Amino acid sequence: MLRTFDIILITIMLAAATVTYKIKYDAEKRMADIRTLQRKINAEKDTITLLKADWSLLTQPNRLQRLTEIYQSELNLAPIDAKQIVSVGEVPERPADDIQNIISSSDELLAIINNAGTDTISTGSVEQGQ
Repeated sequence: MLRTFDIILITIMLAAATVTYKIKYDAEKRMADIRTLQRKINAEKDTITLLKADWSLLTQPNRLQRLTEIYQSELNLAPIDAKQIVSVGEVPERPADDIQNIISSSDELLAIINNAGTDTISTGSVEQGQ
């Protein structure tokens, strides 16, 4: 014969087991979420490392010098003169008709860009054949 006290103890024990199971299940779910986030973080770190390597490959001075020589006629680059360095307030505003000329010549610029030779260095961020 079960007494009331025994029934109360059994109920408390079942409630404690249920709470313990729920806490354990929630902890395992949180750990799975943490592992998923850690994998995503590691993948992003790998991507950042790859992009840094690509950037250092693309910004090598000898490569940039070679590209400058190839595209000298389109770029019209010249060494910087000390007189060219001014503050922002000293730069004159561009007239509105110049802006219209730039907008109208955008098709010509796109044609130049599309017809320009391609860079032969392939990097990890660019697939071959594109």
